[in-house]
Amino acid sequence: MSSNNSSSVNITVSDRVSLPQSVLICTFVSSSLSIIGAVVIFITYCLVTVAKNQTRRLLVYLTIADLMTAVGNLIGASRYALRNETEYLTSRHQMQNTCITTNAVCEVQSFVTTFSSLSSFFWTSIIMVHIMMTLITQREWSNLRNRVIYHCVSWGVPLGITFLALSYDVLGEDFFTNTGPWCWIKGCLHQPKVFLWMTLTGKGWEILTYFLTMTFYIIMKIYMWKKRLRFRDRSHHYLREEDELYILIFFVIIILRAAGTIRFLYAIVEDTNNTPDTFDMILLHIQSFGDSAQAFANCILFCFRDTAVRQDMWNRVRGIGKPMRGEAPLLENTVN
Repeated sequence: MSSNNSSSVNITVSDRVSLPQSVLICTFVSSSLSIIGAVVIFITYCLVTVAKNQTRRLLVYLTIADLMTAVGNLIGASRYALRNETEYLTSRHQMQNTCITTNAVCEVQSFVTTFSSLSSFFWTSIIMVHIMMTLITQREWSNLRNRVIYHCVSWGVPLGITFLALSYDVLGEDFFTNTGPWCWIKGCLHQPKVFLWMTLTGKGWEILTYFLTMTFYIIMKIYMWKKRLRFRDRSHHYLREEDELYILIFFVIIILRAAGTIRFLYAIVEDTNNTPDTFDMILLHIQSFGDSAQAFANCILFCFRDTAVRQDMWNRVRGIGKPMRGEAPLLENTVN
């Protein structure tokens, strides 16, 4: 039956639209760097006592989500790299006709990365809320009740949205319509339906995160300006001076994911499904690196640029007996 279907599909040279190897390399490199970056963040959280406050704990939760995204995109890119092109194109034609058949690995990867990406957006916004409210109120904003809410929202809502997409059978092979060499929403669906589900399962929440985190950043800057204060003037008890780096987290997500958002908006008005043009191909390379790179970027920002963390780990690497003891733990009573 499979051979009959294959023979009935007329695959021409013009159909053979494949991603360039450079796109796969971008995904492999960024995913691998993010996996390494996530491990470094976990290690520094466990070892560097001076930096173990609630802000850092929220970063760990964000990193768990970003690690899942990096691993998922790495698996998706590997699946694409190891594909048989004839079978891949045959499946593409069959899906365009029936929109039923999909690859199991592709569907699972789509489920995982959809969930983890949504969770990453929520944790990013929560970190900004935590910094802003703790800075303004000068008390531990992320108490037990709020931490329970954080987890319910940041894990529960993405899981509900992803299961909704799964129940409607829209997760699967999108033939890199608006992604890199990984799977998301089935590209064989009617175009308005594709964009609707992409908005619901990712891009809508991503754009909302841009505006929310930017708004929180502006609120904090206005507050500090009105009070004639610098961050370090308010960074004691519950915040460290280095925690100012965390308010830059919205720059990270915008810089890394802007290319994918532009591609998404560009695809709404232009037909890029079959042969991506030069502009779309440039954005595709940037997206293939950026969508998987957040854990790596966070590692640079919150490990290597954090003086206390950097010095503590450097002392350990050099084998200088005890780690830094310059400060006491900031939140001794914080509940895991």
